[in-house]
Amino acid sequence: MASDPRIPEPTSIAPHDIGAAIAALGKEPTRCLVCPAERPKPLFRRSGKRFWICRSCELVFVHDIYPEFVQDDDTLAQDYEFGTLRKAKPRALRKWDELLNELEPQLETGRLLEVGCGQGLFLEHARARGWEVTGVDLLEPLAALARTERGLDARTGELADAALPSGTFDVVYSSEVIEHVIDPIALLREMYRVLRPGGLAVLLTGNARSWSSRVRGGSWSYYEFKTHGHIRFFNPKAARALATAAGFAGVETRTRGFALREAGEMRGRWYKPLVQSAQAVLSPFAGPLHAGHRLRMDFRR
Repeated sequence: MASDPRIPEPTSIAPHDIGAAIAALGKEPTRCLVCPAERPKPLFRRSGKRFWICRSCELVFVHDIYPEFVQDDDTLAQDYEFGTLRKAKPRALRKWDELLNELEPQLETGRLLEVGCGQGLFLEHARARGWEVTGVDLLEPLAALARTERGLDARTGELADAALPSGTFDVVYSSEVIEHVIDPIALLREMYRVLRPGGLAVLLTGNARSWSSRVRGGSWSYYEFKTHGHIRFFNPKAARALATAAGFAGVETRTRGFALREAGEMRGRWYKPLVQSAQAVLSPFAGPLHAGHRLRMDFRR
């Protein structure tokens, strides 16, 4: 199959020598990725890969990610619209306004950084509310849209590649990114570096200790390994271990929602309204019990 010219090569995350990277990993993990605990336990197999869980912080992760994780194939074209300028939906705008209302008391420098900024929809909205914004994204076609069509300062590559000044930002925001990251500690340490003292890194991801993950086990929708897909799965306990490892003063976690099935999984199914009604009833109870489907981690420098 001919390669799609819209799809960028994943040079910033692929090891120069895949064979050496596979050999260095070994067949099984010897310790957790975010805490000092040794001998993670095998949890289940899915997509041809074994998923592991830390005996202490309960981080779930895929160990043998190479070569599939960094291979470039049609999944990128399916997941991202490289040539189409998107418009923010009203629901997203409401959520962003809630978040920015909460973050605006953090204003000192007035600067906000988004890691995984995509086309820059969130950054554009934050700029309209008075923030000085910067974004970073691995995919050049998306960062290019943010620059050329929205006039944003959007850099291509990993956060460390941007070489941003230390102590610059009030807030670092990253939504649905940490689950794709090979080395979460390295990323969080770089976020720590670019934050001002007292600044906040806000990360959103799935909750691997949610009701839905515990009920569904290995069939939970978030547990899907593929090219550039999910490989690290956090929970409030793992967030605390990550904060310690990266040098943050602390982390506050909160969860929300209950989704036994994602909307996309139920598309066209007769039972979709029934499941959604049941989920709506249970959702308010999940968050206070740290069992919500979505996990927010606020890391304080």
